[in-house]
Amino acid sequence: MKNIILFFLGLMLISCSIQSSSNQNAKKKSTAFLGNNLIDVESNIINSFLNVELEKERYKNYKDFEIVVIEEALKKYKSIEAYQYSCDEWISMDRINKIGDIENRFFLDTLQIKKIKIKLEKEEVYHWKVSDFKNIGVNLLKYEELRNIINTGAYITLPSKLIIYLSKPLIIDENNAFISFEIGNGQLGFSSINHFTVLMRKVNSKWEQSVFYEDGVFN
Repeated sequence: MKNIILFFLGLMLISCSIQSSSNQNAKKKSTAFLGNNLIDVESNIINSFLNVELEKERYKNYKDFEIVVIEEALKKYKSIEAYQYSCDEWISMDRINKIGDIENRFFLDTLQIKKIKIKLEKEEVYHWKVSDFKNIGVNLLKYEELRNIINTGAYITLPSKLIIYLSKPLIIDENNAFISFEIGNGQLGFSSINHFTVLMRKVNSKWEQSVFYEDGVFN
């Protein structure tokens, strides 16, 4: 009788252990799934940026081009590097001479920059989805596919494309976020049209382009 009781107790413990492990795995999968999707604020920032950017005069000759987004997003780390580069350049040129320059353009100090960089050291690449883009129709293109198109010269025979390479928003606080981007003409493989990191600032509940930062890479 004693052996039977011990046997059933053992089964119960094994069952509980399996259930606990299953719950933990389910939580991990759920977390991973959420990490592969934009949260609402990220979606608002990205779409607000594109809505305004693509309506600018510089893109008027590309209205009929297919809009293509590189599936692998630029890493957010690029945004903080561009911010720091632009800040260092500004300082070296003795251009920070007003309180407004600090408040509006370079509002992060050295310690804040360092903390953000450390946090992003192990950042994983985000893969865009067509559903991420709410107000424009886009197709996705893998980075390696773009390289192959350029290397083989296949772009000569392909439909005209406006190619967008951009990062997820690097959210600093509830009112400030960075986006790094490059937009190019696919008729020539990838001929850069515009290339910056932009500060998106929340004004009256709407995300607006505020400041542009260079990263020292010039095409």
